[in-house]
Amino acid sequence: MKILKRIVTGIGIIVVLLCALILLCAINPNITKKLEGLFTRNGKQAEDVVVYDIGAAEEIEFPLESKASGDGDSTKETDPDTTDDTADSQSAVTSTQTEQENNTLSNSTGVVRGSNGYEVPSETDIVVPEAVSGKSGYQPIKETSVELPGAEGGEYTSELGYGETGDGLTFDPVFYPYYYMLDAEGQHLYRQIFANAGAFNKAFVPVEAVPVSKIRDVICAVYNDHPELFWLNTAYVCKYDKNKICAELELDFNEAADDLENTSREFNNTVNNILTQVQNLGSNYEKEKRVHDLLIEEVSYNKAAKMNQSAYSALVEDESVCAGYARAYQYLLQKLGIPCYYCTGYAGVDHAWNIVALEDGYYNVDVTWDDTPGGEYDYFNKTDEEYADTHVREELSVNLPVCGRQQ
Repeated sequence: MKILKRIVTGIGIIVVLLCALILLCAINPNITKKLEGLFTRNGKQAEDVVVYDIGAAEEIEFPLESKASGDGDSTKETDPDTTDDTADSQSAVTSTQTEQENNTLSNSTGVVRGSNGYEVPSETDIVVPEAVSGKSGYQPIKETSVELPGAEGGEYTSELGYGETGDGLTFDPVFYPYYYMLDAEGQHLYRQIFANAGAFNKAFVPVEAVPVSKIRDVICAVYNDHPELFWLNTAYVCKYDKNKICAELELDFNEAADDLENTSREFNNTVNNILTQVQNLGSNYEKEKRVHDLLIEEVSYNKAAKMNQSAYSALVEDESVCAGYARAYQYLLQKLGIPCYYCTGYAGVDHAWNIVALEDGYYNVDVTWDDTPGGEYDYFNKTDEEYADTHVREELSVNLPVCGRQQ
């Protein structure tokens, strides 16, 4: 009887609590919504999707119908070759991005998506065809972090100064999407890094007090947006204080910086020679295809090529790896007014290729893999679906536009 009495009492308590909950929900509908969201997530009823965002609480625009007529140089202040032309069409895919310091996502059950809808394929499903096996060579940004001795509580004072702050520089979102993947603080630092790289200042104090964990994304954004900085290596040193705040930043320049007057002349002469062969062609597609073909004709794949992460290696030295091919292609199309993005990821190993905006949509182009006898267009102007079993975007590149023909 005692047990029965306890059961009846327990049921009575539950009924009273449920009645109280129903009354609260009737008074405050927000409680109902919160409960619904809780049970939906726990019950796996919602679409199992992770949104991969990394910066800027603002909308960025990409051209769905690219009719850009100007080259992609960022500012008149920093590049004397800049023309007055700009992209004349920016009908857009928009994305609102929220700040996220850690860009490594792992989700074994759901779909990982970039902020523009790109669905990240599984690396385990990647199969590299034998004809292009080993044709890679992209080196991810290498960070060296050094703790400053005796810097207690963020009190360290550097004697370096800011160098160039980059204040007043602006970047066209059609040609420089990585800048708009950063928050305001990151963009400020991006401008400073870009300006100091252009002025050949190796070491300086960051204009923003940012943690060590945030620096790599900003360096990556500058590097990915600006193939014209061919003397900039994919490495840097961050010296930080006890609060893990970067107090000094040191860029790494390759050997082209040792004689920049001559290397710049060689680089620009090669670029201009190619552009004169292409610029009078009719459509952006014809120009894009011709540049693709010229690079295949002139450049040889060589893992031992000097400065092989730069456009200089492909355009001047005529030999490079995937990074050099992709950055040369990016810069040449930028100069022709065709939006072209440097895309990095996984293709059996670390790899780099391009995303190009044409009148009817965005397309993947892998010039390195196309530099194969009999396969010159196997990886030219392909959709994400067509690339899904060979290429996976990673890091900031997942936020580039989805590649596919417009409906």
